[in-house]
Amino acid sequence: MLSKRDFFKAAGLTVASRVAAEAFQPKDGERKVIVVTFGGGVRYAETFSPEGLANIPRLAALKPRGHFYRDCRNLGVLSHFNSTASIVTGNWQRVDDFGFEAPASPTVFEAFREQRAASAMDAWAICTNKSFSSIGSAGTPGANVVLPKQLLIEAVKDVVRRAEGMGVADRDNVQRRLESILQEGYEGVGWTIFKAGRKLDRHVQRTLTHALMEYINGPEAPTSGDELTFFIAREVMREFSPRLLLVNFWDMDVAHWGSYSLYLQAITRTDRLVGMLWDEIEQNPRYKGRTTVLVLPELGRDGDQNAANGFLNHRSGDASCRNMWLLALGAGAAAGETERPVAHVDVAATAAGLLGVKWTSQGKALKEIA
Repeated sequence: MLSKRDFFKAAGLTVASRVAAEAFQPKDGERKVIVVTFGGGVRYAETFSPEGLANIPRLAALKPRGHFYRDCRNLGVLSHFNSTASIVTGNWQRVDDFGFEAPASPTVFEAFREQRAASAMDAWAICTNKSFSSIGSAGTPGANVVLPKQLLIEAVKDVVRRAEGMGVADRDNVQRRLESILQEGYEGVGWTIFKAGRKLDRHVQRTLTHALMEYINGPEAPTSGDELTFFIAREVMREFSPRLLLVNFWDMDVAHWGSYSLYLQAITRTDRLVGMLWDEIEQNPRYKGRTTVLVLPELGRDGDQNAANGFLNHRSGDASCRNMWLLALGAGAAAGETERPVAHVDVAATAAGLLGVKWTSQGKALKEIA
C-alpha cells in the first residue's frame, strides 16, 4: 500500500494544495472541543450502572480522569435527529425526525465560524446516522458533515448497477466511483462540505476518498458503520485539525432488531472507539493538552418495566429514556463528579464558552468545565 506521502504525490496534489492544508493548523494554545455521542440510544443499565460497567471498560477506566455528570437529561423529543440537534444548538428541537429539515435554531458550529473567523475546515460532524446530513447548520456556514457509510454504500451500489465485469471486488472501480461521487456533488449523498477554494476542495476530496479506500483495502478493515466513522474522524483530525468536531456513533440502534446481545456488542464497540479517539487526542500534538471531550448518549432506551424487552425502543419518555450521563475529559475537566441535573442543551453552551463564542440558548455552560 502507498504511504500517505506517496499517495498524495501520486494523486498530483499541487504545492498550493499542501500549503492550503497547512493553513488549517491552529495557533498554539487554542482550545479544541470534541463532542462524542453514543448515538442510537443507550441506557444507564448497560453503561455506568454497577452491572453495566463490564460493557464499557475504556470509559470506566477514563472516568476517574474526567468530570462525570451523573444526571444529564434529554427533555426534548426522543428521536435521533432532534436529540443530537438539541445537543449542537443548545435549544430543544422539534423538527422532522428523519433529518429532512435543518435544525430550527443556529448551531454552535455556525456561531463558532462567524464569531471566531474560523475556516471552513475548522468545524466538522462525522456521523454514522444516514439522516444527519443537515445536522451541521441551520442555514449559514457551519460544520462540514460527512456520512462515510452512506457514501461507501452509494459507491458500491453504483458499481453493481454498472456493466458486467465491474464487480465490487475490483477495488479500482470502487475507488473511481467514490472519486466521481465526490466530484459530481457529495451533497447528493448526504455530504455537506463548505467550499473554500478549488484547490482546497480537491484536497478534501482526495483526503476523504483515500480514507475510504483504506477502509476497503487497509489492515484495520472496519467491520461496522461506527468503525468507519471513527476512521474518517481520525483522518479529518490528522489532515485538517478542526477546533470543533462532532463524532456521532450509532451502531447501538441495532437494538430495534430485538437482539440484546448485538446491542451489548455495539455498546462495547462504541466504548472501544471512544477510547481509541482519546488515544488519538493524547498522541496528536495538535490536540494533546488543549482538547475538551464531551461524551454523552443522545438519548436512552425504554425501561424494561414498559415492555418485555424495553431496550428495543426509546419513545416511552420514562427515566430510562431521559436520564443520561455525561463524561468530560481533557483540558479544563477537573476530576470529580456532579450530582445536580444538567441537560443536553448545556453541551452547546459549554462548547461555545470554551471556544470564546458569545452564546444565548436554553442551555447553560457547565461551570465545572473551564
